[in-house]
Amino acid sequence: MSTGSRVRNVAIWVLAATAVIVALTGAYFWGASNASVTHVEILIPTPAPAVVQIVGEVRLPGVYELKGEDRVLDAIEAAGGMTESAAIESINLAATVRDGARIVVPAVTPTPAMISDETLANQESDEDKVPQPPLGDQTLSGPPEFPLDLNAATVEQLKSLPGIGDTRAGQIVAFRDSVGGFSTLEQLLEISGIGTKTLEAIRPLVVIR
Repeated sequence: MSTGSRVRNVAIWVLAATAVIVALTGAYFWGASNASVTHVEILIPTPAPAVVQIVGEVRLPGVYELKGEDRVLDAIEAAGGMTESAAIESINLAATVRDGARIVVPAVTPTPAMISDETLANQESDEDKVPQPPLGDQTLSGPPEFPLDLNAATVEQLKSLPGIGDTRAGQIVAFRDSVGGFSTLEQLLEISGIGTKTLEAIRPLVVIR
């Protein structure tokens, strides 16, 4: 075979190989461009809502729908926030709410030492308006010991109770004498100036014998 023939054969093989390579490359890119794209969707579960009832020392007690990841603090805020009488230290504000739960915000248990200056000022103002009744026996044999017997306590002993000043103490003694003694603590509500809050404040500090 002559040199020219060999050159032509090599050229033909080179052209054929190039054509095959070009064809394969085009087929690859054509298939890649027309291949379907698979979308992967990641679903993040949404916490179910929690319906809770909140009562006690909040401004708007009731039933509220919250998010499943909400805390007790969120429930209290939904109910208008706490009142001034709420015992904050006794509540776990960080606890997660549970569907169907009943959240109770308790009140601070009053003690004789918790009488505020404002309460005392109001008592003095009321005493100027209410006629002073007979005060009865004011002899005090010693410091008051709780609970006080409402049917035996003197005026001075009664004055140691929260919300009870000279006027209220005298009214309690006068009422006690007029009815022959208390039979229930609720009879205190019949005395002018003694309301439900005052009654609840002194309830743990008195007894009826």
